[in-house]
Amino acid sequence: MTDVTGLIGGLHHITNVTSNQEVNRRFYTEILGLRRVKLTVNQDDYLHRHLFYADDKGTTGSAITFFEWPQLPQGFAGLSSPHHLSYSVPSLESVPRWKSWLVFNGIPVTGPLVRDGRVSLYLRDPDGLMVELTFLTNENIKQAYLDETGKNLEEVREVTKEMRLKKFDHASPVTADPSLAVTFFEKVLALRNTQSLPNPDQSDGKIVGIGSGDDEDFLRYLAPKQARDGSVGRGSVHHIAMAVEDSEGQRKVKQRLDEIGIRNSGIIDRLWFRSLYFRDPDGNLLEVATKGPGYTKDESPQSLGSKLVLPPWLEDRRQVIEKTLDDLDSNNRATWPPKFPEVPKVPEKLRA
Repeated sequence: MTDVTGLIGGLHHITNVTSNQEVNRRFYTEILGLRRVKLTVNQDDYLHRHLFYADDKGTTGSAITFFEWPQLPQGFAGLSSPHHLSYSVPSLESVPRWKSWLVFNGIPVTGPLVRDGRVSLYLRDPDGLMVELTFLTNENIKQAYLDETGKNLEEVREVTKEMRLKKFDHASPVTADPSLAVTFFEKVLALRNTQSLPNPDQSDGKIVGIGSGDDEDFLRYLAPKQARDGSVGRGSVHHIAMAVEDSEGQRKVKQRLDEIGIRNSGIIDRLWFRSLYFRDPDGNLLEVATKGPGYTKDESPQSLGSKLVLPPWLEDRRQVIEKTLDDLDSNNRATWPPKFPEVPKVPEKLRA
């Protein structure tokens, strides 16, 4: 059996679904302070956009991406449709600052909540995607301390350098059988079950952490007693991509999948990285992607995300693509600011 120990090094990117590229751009750049690092199309559905946002350099593990599919209905979390994603914030002090900034922009927020060694805020983007902003700490932080800190804070009116989001903390898919999910990751990808904790928002549920030595729980599966099927649509996580260092490591992962008999896409050249897709036992779509060549493969660092770029094999279709995207925009007008969806007071609870 091919040895894949140590090949998966945390998250590469997380891909989601949006209904409007302009509202999406304004939210992730103007509100969350990320940079658009790639404006392109979905290579498997090239008449729709694929948008990439990340830190200034497009660092692996910082990129959130979106397929623009305005025709899809609203999605909902459950089996095969992950619940939410989480970004790390730089410091404990930045948590109440983020809350102040979000409230200033009229965005409903739940938190900060202290749980499981984390201090977290929860919000939804304009399409309803749940985003957690979290700080991992070993300190014994009291809820009362956070509440008081927020009261005494001067209103925040910009995303400062000290608040910048750098990378994902985790993604939270859903599982009907946590023991099977753990076995899958241990036996197939040589990842570890790092923790199993009660879900503070669901008395009969668990949170199951899966990760590697460098990143202990970049996957935090929600495991309710009764899990329902989900549906991928607007405001949903479409798939979760994990990182490998290079093509050789990715080839070994594919070989392991083939040996065990797990159906997969084969290795696909995406120009900025190479991709390998498969599903976990609960139907969640996973990807293993290489760290390189990176988003500067076809653009300079200064011009990342400033214009529509296409992989070479789609360039001969540029005129049709651009005309179709223009027509899409004319029938899908952006409204800013949108009405931001509310966040549940118990954000990580799943309906049975």
